[in-house]
Formats: sequence, C-alpha cells, structure tokens
Amino acid sequence: MAEGLLQQALSSLESARKASRDSHWAFAVRSSQDASELSIKALLLTAGDDPPKVHDLGHVLRQEKDDLAELGLSESEVHRLADSARDLAQDRSKSLYGDEENDIPATDLFDKNDAARAVQTAELIHRRCRQVIEHEGAES
Repeated sequence: MAEGLLQQALSSLESARKASRDSHWAFAVRSSQDASELSIKALLLTAGDDPPKVHDLGHVLRQEKDDLAELGLSESEVHRLADSARDLAQDRSKSLYGDEENDIPATDLFDKNDAARAVQTAELIHRRCRQVIEHEGAES
C-alpha cells in the first residue's frame, strides 16, 4: 500500500514540475501539496499508523513522532516535515479556489517563486519519505 502511495506521489510531483515549467503556478502548488500528502501518508502507513483522510498532516506527524522515531526519524526532523506539510496544506485551498472573499482567482495568487518553493518542499518530503520507507523495507 505504501509503495502505491509513493508512486502516486511521484506522479503528482512530476505534474507539479511540469506545471511550474509551463508557468501554471497555482497548479504547481496544488500538485506539490498532493505529492507531499501522499508521501506522508505512505510514511505513516509504514510506521503502522492509519493516516486520516485529511490534507494537513502536520499535526498527525507530531502525534505519531514516537512511531516515526522507530523508523529513524528524529523529533526535529518530524517537526520540519510537519511544518512543511502544514505550509503546503495552507496553500492548497487557495491554489484550487483562489481568494473567494476578495474575488481573486488562484492564477493571480501564486507566482514563479511560490511554485518553485512548493515543488522544492514536495521534493524534499517525497525523497525523505521514500528513503525511510525503502530502508524499512530492506530491514524487513
């Protein structure tokens, strides 16, 4: 199950990279969040935890820090992953719907720097989750 989620995460990451290259900044942000969410859910499954069906997994990572420590993640690393996941999740809704209160479309809310930051963050999350999951699989 975790491997399947990692594959989906990689597809989302590839979509984010392409969107960024094509100057579709909001879609790059959204796809980056999706990639990080799927990567983290794969990590949680590997730790023996049932990931909730929510987009912001930052609080879940913090709650499961002991299980994640058994996979070799330090508490500070869990907190960094949680902060990154939270930041991406906060942008998710706006990248889909824009700022509805101020009637600003998503395409006007994000720029090249936002997309680059989101893609880079998703790449780091995906890489670290994959490393931990592959290491755990090698030990099993």
